[in-house]
Amino acid sequence: VMIGIMIHNIPEGIAIAIPCLAARPDQPWLSFFMASISGLAEPLGAFFALMFLRLGAPISSSSMVWNIENILAFVAGIMIAVAVCELFPEAIRQTKQNDWKYFWIGTVSGVIVMVVTEWYT
Repeated sequence: VMIGIMIHNIPEGIAIAIPCLAARPDQPWLSFFMASISGLAEPLGAFFALMFLRLGAPISSSSMVWNIENILAFVAGIMIAVAVCELFPEAIRQTKQNDWKYFWIGTVSGVIVMVVTEWYT
């Protein structure tokens, strides 16, 4: 999962930094700062979530494991819903007639990367 998040953060940082740099070419540090803040969202969120979960139960208790499993399942469902309801339709709208192969290459390669990284955990 960590590898998937790291791979995901690269295009996310680029997607944030390039528009900031285009809007303010005189301040390249601003685009770096905005991309860095965006990249810190996942680790900070994970830290605060673990602190919140540890308040109610000891680390080794089964209730904490149950809570983490349910939270991860909930977040995975949200991510799938966003991808299916928002990202895929937008990618289909933006795809030209002869460029469908790039849509499918990106989709299939993303699934393969996530499956392979899950096998090795």
